[in-house]
Amino acid sequence: MSPPIIPVVQALNLWFHQQGLAAPHSSTLTSRLFTDHLERTGALQLDSVNVLDRAHYLTLWSRFGNYDRDKLDRWISHDRLAYEYWGHEASLLPISHLPLGRRRMRAFPDPKWQAQSWWQRYQTSPASKRRVLKRLRDEGPLMSADFTAAPRSGPVGPPVASVLTAKEDSRSLKLLWHAGRVAIQSRRHFHCVYDLAERVYPEGETVTAREYADSWLLAGLRGNGMASLKHLDNYLTAPGLRAAERREVLARNLKQDRVVEVRLKGRDDPFYALPEHLDLLGGLPAPGGTTLICPFDSFLWQRLRAEELLDFRYRVEIYVPPTKREYGYYVMPILHGGRLVGRLDPKLHRDRAELEIRALHLEPGVMRDDRLERGLAAALESLGEFVGAGRIVLPRGWKTLV
Repeated sequence: MSPPIIPVVQALNLWFHQQGLAAPHSSTLTSRLFTDHLERTGALQLDSVNVLDRAHYLTLWSRFGNYDRDKLDRWISHDRLAYEYWGHEASLLPISHLPLGRRRMRAFPDPKWQAQSWWQRYQTSPASKRRVLKRLRDEGPLMSADFTAAPRSGPVGPPVASVLTAKEDSRSLKLLWHAGRVAIQSRRHFHCVYDLAERVYPEGETVTAREYADSWLLAGLRGNGMASLKHLDNYLTAPGLRAAERREVLARNLKQDRVVEVRLKGRDDPFYALPEHLDLLGGLPAPGGTTLICPFDSFLWQRLRAEELLDFRYRVEIYVPPTKREYGYYVMPILHGGRLVGRLDPKLHRDRAELEIRALHLEPGVMRDDRLERGLAAALESLGEFVGAGRIVLPRGWKTLV
């Protein structure tokens, strides 16, 4: 039986639906919608860059507009609707994912790392790990800074052994988090507060190694809708499977009818979908509305996908030298009516409560009409309110927006 041929527009509608971007800013963020977002996309990436706000806050703003960050923090650290671990890099994951996370914890470190020089340098002694666990057990939740010795008074000399030991203990804290011995209890000014895992994680089961490997495919399709293997690569970086392992996972799930092969009209490469997603296709509305997308948003984790399906080439230029940047430092794509129509480079000046848009570029062929201007103006006003900016400064030629 030949795979069904799906119009590209239906695949895109499904993608926007699963990412929560079909109708941005049309719903108010609640604990249920927060959990639903995590379950659909698989993870909410965390990142320390704070040009506007932290990545996880902005990713949710893109979908829900202004909301109370304190409520979100309580849902995470008090209600335990999510936990911090590895999904796509360091991420917030739905608490229902914890049995999968426990499998990675039990298998840590990855055997492929053992011969790597960077891994050998990062390793710490058993004595250091014992010290860290004892301090947490005796003192309660601690931050990494609590494992760094205070500056010495008196003459300046070479580093003393206690300082080196303290740095080792700080590395041990991170290694013990990966191994599931400690957990991130909360965050304080974005700094992790750690505690013993049994005081943070609820009791529960651990999935099998096969179930964990399957989650790479099943969660990836849940977040993207229809996708080729290329479009799933690097969407979730845990589990980190080799190409041969990914093909094995795909074959197994196709055989078990947990995944079906489809074809997108006009494309030769095979795509895959969850069977239940095929039932949604006819009833999904066309995406609408306007919002801005954070560089670390799950919608852009697989940038080849955006390039091939939306004709939008995007690169994170934060780590590119300023003279080599094409669009700016913290560039946010503009999502409008189900298309990525442009990008802008924002900067929040907290000292004067000013949101500066340093550059704004539309994609070739995109017309600047009233609908786009109204949508972009509303998105910028919402963003300004969310980050506490009383004034928005636009680049030359865009002064009519706000």
